[in-house]
Amino acid sequence: MIYRFKITSSEVEGFEREIEIEHEQTWLDLHNAIQESVGYDSSQMASFYQIGADGQRGLEIALFEMNTEDDDNMNVVAMDVAMIREFASKEVANLVYVFDFFSDRYFTVELIEKGIVKSTADYPMCTISEGEAPQQIMMDAENFGDVDLGLFESKPEKKKTADDYLADFDDEFKDGPEFENLDDYDDII
Repeated sequence: MIYRFKITSSEVEGFEREIEIEHEQTWLDLHNAIQESVGYDSSQMASFYQIGADGQRGLEIALFEMNTEDDDNMNVVAMDVAMIREFASKEVANLVYVFDFFSDRYFTVELIEKGIVKSTADYPMCTISEGEAPQQIMMDAENFGDVDLGLFESKPEKKKTADDYLADFDDEFKDGPEFENLDDYDDII
């Protein structure tokens, strides 16, 4: 079975990708197909999120497994083990694909069709590629407008001298035995 996803961006008018993928392939395969179709650096963090009827993000399909054995957060699965058929259906047809976590920028991903394999082509495949993709990571002065960079200023520390370091240890040794050489230590034992 083939799933066809339509990928759009609210940032760039006219941007659209359609990707067909087999139902037994993983979300990592879809992630790589999207990254390739838009020319992004695929080593950057990314996640798919299912969108509920209330418009809120639900299940996260993350690029990397971040749960521990003790973690009971079952609302996150890894892309490399999650098959397309497991988390895409007509009931859960809308997702978002967050490609810039710092700025919470994403593509809208919509399941538009499920059907039988019509060709012997290798999947996933991009069948429609229109418009330029938005910039992958936006790290400019506009994104830092509300950040008080004064919090990160540091004052130069006064350089410590050898006497300053010894002063830190003076109190510990005032009441203990004094040694002039190692033979004095052997005499105590």
